[in-house]
This record gives sequence, structure tokens and C-alpha cells, in this order.
Amino acid sequence: MRKFIRHNNNRCGRRKHHKGSGTIRVALWDYSNSEYYKTIFEAFQKKYPDIKIEPVEFSADEYITSIKTQLAGNEDYDVVFIKDLPTMSTLISQGHLKPLDEYMNGDSDFNKNAYSGLIDSLSVDGKTYGVPFRKDNNLLYYNKDLFDAAGVEYPKDGMTLAQYEELAAKMTKGEGNDKVYGAHIHTWPSNAYMYARRDGTFDETKPDTYDSLLSAYNTILDMQSKGYVMDYGSLKASNIHYSGVFYNQSVAMMQMGTWFINMLVENADFNWGVCSLPSDAGTDNKAAVGGVTPVTMGAYGKNPEAAWTFIKYICGEEGAEVLAGTGVLPGYSSDKINEIFDNLHNTNEYAPEGLSKYINIDKYIIEFPMDKNGGDIDQIFQEEHSAIMTGTETAEQGIANLKSRVSALK
Repeated sequence: MRKFIRHNNNRCGRRKHHKGSGTIRVALWDYSNSEYYKTIFEAFQKKYPDIKIEPVEFSADEYITSIKTQLAGNEDYDVVFIKDLPTMSTLISQGHLKPLDEYMNGDSDFNKNAYSGLIDSLSVDGKTYGVPFRKDNNLLYYNKDLFDAAGVEYPKDGMTLAQYEELAAKMTKGEGNDKVYGAHIHTWPSNAYMYARRDGTFDETKPDTYDSLLSAYNTILDMQSKGYVMDYGSLKASNIHYSGVFYNQSVAMMQMGTWFINMLVENADFNWGVCSLPSDAGTDNKAAVGGVTPVTMGAYGKNPEAAWTFIKYICGEEGAEVLAGTGVLPGYSSDKINEIFDNLHNTNEYAPEGLSKYINIDKYIIEFPMDKNGGDIDQIFQEEHSAIMTGTETAEQGIANLKSRVSALK
């Protein structure tokens, strides 16, 4: 039986949850290579010495397949980190994750309103299955030193896609191994659909919104044909990582999530800046769009009380401040988090001022909504995006195929 301690201020009938004890098994990816995991886990262990963490690590590339297989075998993970929402939708539909409403609603220490509305996006059929550990806003990163050397004005909030392409043209120079590309567009489908998603005109789960993708695809394909960005086929064939081309200053601009701030703080040796994504709808910096990294509770775990204490800590105020201190944007929002990001400019000579402007946004839009067919929809987008980018299909043909294939799942 679960034990509760009555809270002194119990006007809403909420209680302070028992913290639990013992060992919790935590499934996650790339634990060995990510210092922020170790930092936040150590902070948790210091506060809760009666709860021991047993990380079960998988590589990032194999995590989705591995966690599906492991949970299908009723592996007793108490806590499961989620890499993408299509996978989360699949695990929920298969009964491998435990709803968290009982814990959230029964715990006076948990503030559901501090997550920019993202918790509501982690619900299926009225039940909530995750708490945001991290969230991301997709931004346009740029190399200030390259722009200064070229005498070109920096990218700015509120650009249209046409202005973005014009800027990429100005910043493209050189040939062969010495070439600097005006922009870099990574191979994920989201690097094409993120623009319309942020504008509110596109939803992966709604085929009648897919025509809104045409503008971005036409721009990206034109930039590719003119050599302002690296060729999609070459990027895929060579498995080129987006971070490398930015670190070695081969590209002037790049769309990427706010997780890249942490990577730049640790690795960049040049001045860089950020602005909001281009937008033909004039969205400017009014809405954020990106991924969310939820933390969930495994359905077969043996220590749910301790698991909830862990989830609440790493996703709550204290854990968020530890995470923000490493340059990673937490799911939890507060004035303190904003201050930490703004202070990066004072602790890292290359980081820009005013980063909180791009993380302190009231409206966060998840790039891929929860859907029972999420995994299948994601696969269709992967295939059609590749066909469009390699010229196997025109953008119009690819969008038409997206409509028909996703509609057939409904």
C-alpha cells in the first residue's frame, strides 16, 4: 500500500508523496557520453541517498528498437526516458508505460503549470504518461565571425524564407574542401516541416494540412540546386553529423534545436548567435516549436514510489536548474532558468547575450503530436522526405503521396 504524509496546506486535497527507497532501474541512451545526465543524477543521489539509481544504457541509434524489444519482454524498468513521441505512442498503445495522473494529482509538491502546456501534450485518452525532462525550441544558429568577415548583416527574427535564401546566397563562397555553405539543412524531415508547424498551418497527423509544406520544400530544393547548402544525398551517404560542419566553420547558418546550445558551449571556439526561424506567416519569436524529452514510468517496474520521486526531481525546479547550468533547456520553466541561460554569456566568451529571449516563450508546439499511428506516420514522412530531397519525386508528388498514405492509416 502506498503511504502518504499529509501536507500542512491541504486545501486542495493534495498530499506530499512518500519519497520511496531502494533501487530504481532507469532506461536511457548515451549516458556515458552525456555529462548532464551524470550531473543531475549525482545531485539527485545527494538529496535522496536512500534511492539508488541503476542506469541501463543504450546507444542513441539503437535506443528506440532496444526499448521496444525490452519492454515487450516485460523488462522491469522503473523509469524510461523517451527519445521521440511516435515511440511513446507505440509503447502506450502496447501497455508498456504506466499513467502518472495518480502521482501528479496526489502530490502537493508537483507543479503541473510550470511546463509551458507540454504535459497536456503527453496525454492519451485522458491519461498522462510523461513529464517533460527537456524541451527544445528550434532556432537558426549562425557563425558571427563568418558574417563579420563577409561584411554581411547577421540573420534576424522575422525573416521570410526568401530572405533566408538570399542571406545563404551571400554567405556561400569558395570551392571544394574550402567551400563555406551559406546554410546547412540536416537530413531529418523536421528540417523541412518545422517552419509550417511553428506557424500553426501544419500537423503531421492531419493530411489536409500538408499543402503548407510546399513553400519550405521549394525553398530548400532551390538552395540545394544552387549549392547554398550541402546535397541531401551526400549527407545521407556520408552520414555527416550536423555538429561537425558547424564546429569546423563550413556553414554560416543552421537550423537546430536548443540542445545545440550545450554542444556549442562545450565545443565552439568562435562567436555564434541565434535568431528565430524564418517564417512566411510572420510568426517571428512568438511561438516555439521543437521536440520534448519526456520521462515515463515503466509498467513493469518494481519501485514506483521511488521512480516518481526521481521523475519529479529531475523534471522539477531543482533538477531544471542543474540541467540549465549545463546549457541544456529543461522542460520546467522559471525566472531562474532564464537567468542561468542569460548568464552563459558571462561564463563562455563565445556565447551570445539574451538567450532567454528564445527559451522563455509561452507557447511551445511539439513538432510531432501524440497519435496512435505515430510510428507509421513518422516512417512515411521519412520515406517521402527522402524521395523529395533526392529528386525521385517532385515536392508536389511527395506531398500528394504523404496525403494518401497517411489518410490510409486512419
